[in-house]
Amino acid sequence: MTRQHWPQRVGWGLLLVGLVGLPAARAMAEPSPNWYNCLTCEVFTPEKQAWCDRWQTLQNGTFIVPVGTSDTSEYIAVTLQNGEYRDPNGQFVVSLVNEPNWLAFGDIDGDGQDDAAVIFGVVPGDGTALTTYVAAVMDIDGAAQALAPVALGERLLLNSPITIENQRIIVPQLTQTEVINRAFVVDGRTLSELAQLPTPERVPSGVPDGTLVFSNTATYGVRVFTQNQQPHINLFNRATGQQVLDGVRAVAISAVEEIAYTYFGSTAAGRPPVTVTVAPDGAQTLEINNKVQTDVGTVTGTITYLPRIALPANAVVEVSLVDVSRADAPAITLASQSIITGGRQVPIPFELVYNPEQIDPRFTYAVQARISLAGQLRFINTTRVAVLTQGNPSQVEVRLTR
Repeated sequence: MTRQHWPQRVGWGLLLVGLVGLPAARAMAEPSPNWYNCLTCEVFTPEKQAWCDRWQTLQNGTFIVPVGTSDTSEYIAVTLQNGEYRDPNGQFVVSLVNEPNWLAFGDIDGDGQDDAAVIFGVVPGDGTALTTYVAAVMDIDGAAQALAPVALGERLLLNSPITIENQRIIVPQLTQTEVINRAFVVDGRTLSELAQLPTPERVPSGVPDGTLVFSNTATYGVRVFTQNQQPHINLFNRATGQQVLDGVRAVAISAVEEIAYTYFGSTAAGRPPVTVTVAPDGAQTLEINNKVQTDVGTVTGTITYLPRIALPANAVVEVSLVDVSRADAPAITLASQSIITGGRQVPIPFELVYNPEQIDPRFTYAVQARISLAGQLRFINTTRVAVLTQGNPSQVEVRLTR
């Protein structure tokens, strides 16, 4: 058994006092029992040796981090040295929280291999701000691959140690009035936050007001949209020509397998229940009056681009199926979907649900896509991606240009 003499960082809060003059973060609970001082000189027990090996992997690991602290910051991969990275141009500093309570090991994605959950801070070069992030490092004893992080806020108080339970990272965040047990899951290669229950009215963090899902069947037109960060649903019945639901409040319930936008209906008002479910691969299920709608057509595919640029968690992918037959008139949107990346990287899958009765074999249809960040356009397709008619496919790859 060998003794390890690794340089252990001073407390993260102390580091940030030096940078910004304020204590950055602290935990209110007792330290986690699974925390070891890897600088001691005794012969390590097998348990301590294994823990310190993992800890050392994190201290010098490669992480995906934002270049700065603004919403428009791009994400890049950086390699830490002793738990820290300092940008050569002095633009920002990244520091792991090397204190008890802020680190956990466990199986996040259910593959039988232990992973790690860590929290780090990003401070701009002038030391005027601090943003904390939670990150997952998959297969800590093997590849040790970090996923894009999720922002937690400017400063963070913990009520108790972060943990990995039931394939979820639990961050017990303490506010001035309550404890919020924030839960994060890994789906594929993406770390994302689950909606808070029992108040699931919120849509995923970073969603701008506007259309989330616009889908058509031969009988119905359904639109899910947000106002003031709250989801709403419109429902149009083609058979009767009536607007059955006009901006009714819905709830957004997020889980590993899907996110569901639901209006539970009102028998007294004659309003049917509606649920629009979107899976991580973009696949949609429309349920109206407790019946899954099958009179639909679908266009599926992926959104990608060539530059090696990571998307931040609040990037929004907008993809639409449009009728572009009339050169002298605006395109007509037949279906659309807005995808909050949540740290997910390209290729990003999508599914557009359309009314097959709207498709005229003489006309031309295309998929249009764009990626925006805080309302600013970052990527867009500059060439037509034709679908459905005139021998064109219903499954496509849409390549965007920066």
